[in-house]
Amino acid sequence: MPSPASSSSLLTAFHDSYHELVRFVARRTGPQSARDLVHDAWVRLAERQRSEGRRPEPPSGEHSTPSPQNIAPHAYLYTVAEHIAIDHLRRGQRTAQRFDSSGKEDAPALAASPDVADTHSYRQALAEVEHALQQLPTRCRDIFLADRIDGASHAELAARHGVSVKTVEREVMRAMDEIEAALHRWRGDTAAPRTGRRRALSSLLGLAGLGVGSSALWLGWRQWVPQYQLQLATAKRQLLRQPLPDGSTLTLDASSRAELAYYAARRQVRLLTGSAFFAVARDTGRPFTVEAGDVQVTVLGTRFEVALEGDAVLVAVDTGRVRVRDGSGATQELTPGQMLRLPAGHSAQPQAITAVAPWRDGWLDFQNTPLAKVVERLARYSPHPLRVEADAAALPVLGRVHTAAVPGWLQLLPRTLPVRVQPEGAVHTLVIRRRG
Repeated sequence: MPSPASSSSLLTAFHDSYHELVRFVARRTGPQSARDLVHDAWVRLAERQRSEGRRPEPPSGEHSTPSPQNIAPHAYLYTVAEHIAIDHLRRGQRTAQRFDSSGKEDAPALAASPDVADTHSYRQALAEVEHALQQLPTRCRDIFLADRIDGASHAELAARHGVSVKTVEREVMRAMDEIEAALHRWRGDTAAPRTGRRRALSSLLGLAGLGVGSSALWLGWRQWVPQYQLQLATAKRQLLRQPLPDGSTLTLDASSRAELAYYAARRQVRLLTGSAFFAVARDTGRPFTVEAGDVQVTVLGTRFEVALEGDAVLVAVDTGRVRVRDGSGATQELTPGQMLRLPAGHSAQPQAITAVAPWRDGWLDFQNTPLAKVVERLARYSPHPLRVEADAAALPVLGRVHTAAVPGWLQLLPRTLPVRVQPEGAVHTLVIRRRG
């Protein structure tokens, strides 16, 4: 067993950590009281060191400070400072209640809440927790999240993963150990060898004096850590209709990719390539947001398409309303039958549209569209690579193409445009160039 921390080692640790300790306490009590409380922490340490190992009981209602046995001086200083800050806040609450002249004896006490500095600090702590969880094996992480966030029973988790209840318990404890180590790193100290039960997460975060427990940690974590994640991708000539856990559906066009993340207060999709059509189930507590390039589309419940077209983003509404924020920061609403085509970093005016995402039914419509853009779109459904030479790229195309008949349409293209379509190379790339 490690020997008790000596007076000299505590003095050295206090000197080295003074400014960090002040900032640590200031996050909990405010800057006005932080220096005085840190000095009080040192007085308490000095008194304990002189007590020859006998630790007096703390005053009634006060937080007890652990013995310096089995804990590093740096960690011990932070623990003492944390408990003094908690006691200070509790005394302040009791004083405020005692001298409250409102006369409303039955009024509920206002719950203290973290200030801006606390919120930033907790975000850092939760980032450490999230990183630690990402390093865990998939089964361990899934079991832990289901246990802590979803409230699933150990028996249910054992049946779900085909393991014993004891294994589930071990996986949860393993995850807790990693989280505790992550929070110690955030605090700037080292976890002491375990001699008993795990420390509460609220204690590690310094939240207890604010009336916030570990349940609030997990509630806050739900705002920043996704409860549901999914990555989707389609190959050429392949469409995918994906039901989502909230009752929404996402239909992904050929050669497209998207990432989904559902949080407690929002639903978020990133369209990486291609096109997607969304039928969104209404949920006023969780807006549905789609990000594509520098454009953000937000809805509560509606049906709409978002597509990446080169350096532009297309948004088209079938039913309902959507709010579109473009790359310039301007925001506007679209209603049924309207679409926007937004070049990167620019705004645009809504236009009328007759069909939204016709590719879902196997059709692609072009209205005086440059041939280069038409071919780029058709490439998702062509069995061969396509290329347009520069001399033909700007030729306008007007018409409708069935996605299952792209090769035939390309062979007939010379009848309507002054071009040649010729295969080249070992992979039979179809090259379209202007006729001389």
